[in-house]
Amino acid sequence: MENRLGVYYAFLDPSDTVDWLSCLRRTREAGLNILEMSAPRLRRLTAQARWEIADSAARQGLGLTLATALTPETDVSDADPAVRAAGVQSLREDLKLARAMGATALGGVLTGVSKQFPPGVERTRGERVDRAIGSLREVAKAAEDLGVTLCVEAVNRFETPLVNTCEEALRVAEAVDSPRLGVHLDAFHMNIEEANPAAAIRLAGRRLTHFHACENNRALPGQGHIDWPSAFAALADIGYEGPIVMEALAGPYGGIAGRLNIWRVLSRDVDAELAAAACFLKERMVETRAV
Repeated sequence: MENRLGVYYAFLDPSDTVDWLSCLRRTREAGLNILEMSAPRLRRLTAQARWEIADSAARQGLGLTLATALTPETDVSDADPAVRAAGVQSLREDLKLARAMGATALGGVLTGVSKQFPPGVERTRGERVDRAIGSLREVAKAAEDLGVTLCVEAVNRFETPLVNTCEEALRVAEAVDSPRLGVHLDAFHMNIEEANPAAAIRLAGRRLTHFHACENNRALPGQGHIDWPSAFAALADIGYEGPIVMEALAGPYGGIAGRLNIWRVLSRDVDAELAAAACFLKERMVETRAV
């Protein structure tokens, strides 16, 4: 088993003004080959700045993936058709951005707005997911045309009421039924929501298109209690060949502290710890091949 390994940009740059070129260089120096970037932040840059980032990544042999987030004005699960249409358009624009920068995937909470818990949502979540599915069918057509993969992430109950488990993400992927839309699993979220994370990976099977590797406390792999041997065995069993990205967070910064409940420092020597985590994941892959 050998997958391309990456890191979420925010682990490397805790500022609200990201030095993307530095993030790329440090990703390569850590022995990784993917940088996961924020589509909303990239939108704020000039076309020239985005080209320079994409060019630097290509020259260093680095791949790019993007993460995005919907807003109340672009919620694809909303009852208002105009809001859903705005969400579809927003995701289409993100896909165009991904294609222009050479990114292969667009992920995130694609079924709704993170940390939005309308009164009574426990009774209406099925209806909201159905509306999101209808919206994502339209978005998936654009993804197919552009050759970018949409990754529907299963996220824990404290961040979304809609899609919390692999089974629920699979329902979305199977209903949309596009070769360019799949399931995105995250070890941190599975640690909260899945009775058996390895079984969840096997359940995703061929629908798994993106995997986030971070610990139970959102630290780097190897710094917590996630059962990595069983996770990698499950990934090998399903023949997973996609990206494995460390969406760890080094500590509180900007708006992330309150949005994702990161209140303390989790990594102090960021670059050295990232390089060690990259070696840790590579060792797990070697062990899995040896079994």
